[in-house]
Amino acid sequence: MAVIKIKNIKSNLQAVINYGKNGDKTENGILVSSVNCSVETVYEEMALTKKFFHKEDAILGYHIIQSFKGNEVSPKLSNQIGKELAEELWGDKYQVVICTHINKENVHNHLILNSVSFIDGYKYHNSKTQIAFLKEISDRLCLNYGLSIVNTPKANKEKEFRQKNIDYFNRTDEKMQRIITDIDEAIKSSKKYSDFKLILKSKGYENIKDNGKYLSLKSPYYQRNIRINRVFGEKYSVESIKERIYGYIKEDLPPVANYKKKYYKKIYTGPKINKSLLKTSSFYRLYVHYLYAFGKLPAKNEYKEVSSDYYKQKRKNNMIFEELNFLARHSFNSISDVKEYKQNLENKLPELKGKRELLWRKHKSSDENNKTEILKEINALAEEIDKIQAQKNACIRIISRYEQIKCDYQEEINANEKMVKFEKNTHCKEYRHK
Repeated sequence: MAVIKIKNIKSNLQAVINYGKNGDKTENGILVSSVNCSVETVYEEMALTKKFFHKEDAILGYHIIQSFKGNEVSPKLSNQIGKELAEELWGDKYQVVICTHINKENVHNHLILNSVSFIDGYKYHNSKTQIAFLKEISDRLCLNYGLSIVNTPKANKEKEFRQKNIDYFNRTDEKMQRIITDIDEAIKSSKKYSDFKLILKSKGYENIKDNGKYLSLKSPYYQRNIRINRVFGEKYSVESIKERIYGYIKEDLPPVANYKKKYYKKIYTGPKINKSLLKTSSFYRLYVHYLYAFGKLPAKNEYKEVSSDYYKQKRKNNMIFEELNFLARHSFNSISDVKEYKQNLENKLPELKGKRELLWRKHKSSDENNKTEILKEINALAEEIDKIQAQKNACIRIISRYEQIKCDYQEEINANEKMVKFEKNTHCKEYRHK
């Protein structure tokens, strides 16, 4: 169960950040994470954003407190939920620091949000609709992790009120209605999900991304990316969109007994041929000639049916090999080196994204001759950002895998110690009995 409170920060943003990062309350900074900025230099980066866009007055930021019920959630999971909340709501253009406090009976998060966007300088307005989205997403994340939510008559009445706010915003905002109309038309015109994306691109939509669950895109009507299911509801999640697309196809197809997709693996049954040796050795060519003469070649390919788990495991193995190659290329000596490398990558990303955004603005106001050159610079920056992001993801997976192995190893040691202690006590009891 998470309860949300929001406060405006009108003076001394640094004091609020220092309070949130207090080492005595966050296990010496272990339970502090950030979005679009570095944990060590949060205030400096936020202040620099305000100074760059000349917006250093009025509301400096927002202090969001997310409190969980008693010991229902671990500090680590609490921080993870807080970070996911920040990424979903403000990850496209605002800087946020997430501090998990454990000094009280209930674990709670302090999220400090910079009021000025580092992308375009727009100020965040804490409207009733934004508060409704904040509480709605917080509840959804709690339910996703098996946590309870407030379920009282007063809370239920508030949920109805905030849902009306969200529905009213989606229903009355003209730009939102254009987006939802475009999406509905694209769904009806598509026979498969890839066609749906192409149709949206033809309508002027960019940065169309999905992680298998959520779809986000940049519309011609807004500067920032919009997460569709967050705005329009679960009817517009990736899974629901696919169901609607393939639902239109099923209406035109005759009924089938089993519509479940099958997976097949290609298996080569013949002897392996060394192509380099075939070019250099006449004796080897004679050997291959006899293979054809006795009917061993050409070999026939067989197709073996496999489950979808086979491809999941294959993907998992490829990720492990990628991590091993990454570790070998950089010659890391300890997990601290990996964390330091990841931090350096995170420090580079905001600067590169800021440069790309400035180039896009320059691109819009330039003539046709200069647009091509600017677009080349944007593409080069995009490639560099993607490369850094991929390396950062590899670091995150390596750190996570290390922590899991460390945890498993510690549990094994504890189990062995308990077993030794149990056997010792049993032996002592038997000795005393004799």
